[in-house]
Amino acid sequence: MSKTALVTGATAGIGAEFTLLLAKEKYDLVLVARDEGRLRASAEKLSREFGVACEVLVADLSTEAGVELVEERILEIDRPINVLVNNAGFGNKDSFLVSDLASEIALLDVLARTPMRLMHAVLPSMKKRNEGIIINVSSVAGWIAGAHIVQRNLI
Repeated sequence: MSKTALVTGATAGIGAEFTLLLAKEKYDLVLVARDEGRLRASAEKLSREFGVACEVLVADLSTEAGVELVEERILEIDRPINVLVNNAGFGNKDSFLVSDLASEIALLDVLARTPMRLMHAVLPSMKKRNEGIIINVSSVAGWIAGAHIVQRNLI
């Protein structure tokens, strides 16, 4: 039976590189991102080049519906996830002082809440099978102060 890896943020950057590496190792893939066109193009290319099965999940991981869609796939017992790569992410360009609160909450959801929920969904089956891999990707941007997060003379 083939092994399956689920990669969030699968269409660009580090996520796309993970899909390439996993396909080379003959993992079937579940590709997760927001852009259906790019997802389908990636799936077709990976399937063609490496002979692996690629499933596409169009999901905005800053939304409840998007996270639930991925959780539902993870919980399919007859099609277990052997590798979970929590890679999806984005950044806000505005200073925290002027940024939109909804955008800050969406950022927190994608970077913290969603990986926690996906790990919570996949770990029981990994433990039961006594195997599995979880990779949580983080950005070096976490070590860099945001654009003017704090101003000196606020009063």
